[in-house]
Amino acid sequence: MNSLTQNALRALLYEVATLPKPGLVDPIGHSTHPDMDVYTFIDSSASLIPYFENCIAAVQTADDDLLNLFEKIRVLGIEAEERMFTATNGINTHKGAIFSLGIILTAFAYAQKNYANYTLNDIQAIIQQMTCNILDDFHHHQDTAGEKQFAKYHLTGARGEAYRGFPTVFKIGVPYLTQANGTTQEKLINTLLFLAANVEDSNLLKRSDDPQIFEWVKSQIEIFFKRGGYHTNAGKQFLNRLNHEFTKQNLSLGGTADMLIATIFVCLVQGIQI
Repeated sequence: MNSLTQNALRALLYEVATLPKPGLVDPIGHSTHPDMDVYTFIDSSASLIPYFENCIAAVQTADDDLLNLFEKIRVLGIEAEERMFTATNGINTHKGAIFSLGIILTAFAYAQKNYANYTLNDIQAIIQQMTCNILDDFHHHQDTAGEKQFAKYHLTGARGEAYRGFPTVFKIGVPYLTQANGTTQEKLINTLLFLAANVEDSNLLKRSDDPQIFEWVKSQIEIFFKRGGYHTNAGKQFLNRLNHEFTKQNLSLGGTADMLIATIFVCLVQGIQI
């Protein structure tokens, strides 16, 4: 198994093993996702191994046309979704991660093949070249949740993140996790909440159908960090209350979880201790 695939799998498992996460599945609960549990996510993660390997293989046989490479991995992504749904009996566990993690992994594979040395800025540039036409999706059809949100709120979601080279991951998540201290659990919980305060989570908007939800979430996260984050008992107690509130309102940070997975992956590839 390629090391990039190993780190992608680790990132998926690190995310689901982290607890507690507001409105997300973890080893002791499923919050606002009653149709899934941690085992569903483990099965889903394992089903994606061929996808990551296929993305790497696509790079090895690709020319310098990054647009063409992106079209190839989009097809691979659709196949990966089918394997995911087979593994989970039709439950969408990782559709967002298939998109974001697949693109970022492919960019790393491309850089490793073609660059003697590369930086994270190079990875972002590769992603931007791969996805430079991705926003055209919004003009062709409006079938997916992301396309419907663009039509209603002009929120570009995961496609916009990819188009910009995933700045939430590379400029917010990775620097934060790199300098974070404490246990792995503390680092990942705090990183998740820090990301949530800096991203317009499409899953959160879908659940609430109210753009004001972003400001409310930011205000709650500000309180969490003022109380010391997950390093303190006060922060932990507040997060537990926030988790209950998310469950009560049927809210989920699904999009933010995808950004955490991608952040973990980049840090692992870079050899950063988590």
